[in-house]
Amino acid sequence: MRDRWGQMLETLRATFSADSDVADLEHFLASRGLDRQEIGEVLSLYFEQIGTVTEDRAPSAAAVSGRSTSVRVQGPHERGRFTVDAWGYLIMLHESGVVSEFDFEQLVERALFHIDGRIGVPEIRALADEVGLDAVASASDRTLLH
Repeated sequence: MRDRWGQMLETLRATFSADSDVADLEHFLASRGLDRQEIGEVLSLYFEQIGTVTEDRAPSAAAVSGRSTSVRVQGPHERGRFTVDAWGYLIMLHESGVVSEFDFEQLVERALFHIDGRIGVPEIRALADEVGLDAVASASDRTLLH
């Protein structure tokens, strides 16, 4: 896969700096005809290489916080159920340190088991608030879960 994206990665390195906005990178790749999945693949390789290059200059965020830099990707059974915003909200809870990896997985499993249809941010907030993980959720966002 690295060979497949080698030329695109070289173009990104030549066009953008390490502190460029991700939205600019996404827009650039979309203008080159890549779909969302391909953009994700290219960006993950790009940031993996950027992290390797800058690692000897300064400690990474993972080294400072003591956390891994792995990213949880949705499984096929989760892709159609979670809205993009809901999945992003879950990732934000995990990356901010509010939710541990175990609690993250528990929230995902509970959402899949207890909520019918699409799972949005209000449903995730209700689940997180139920177990005391999300104090930000307001009463208007709550969804009744059975």
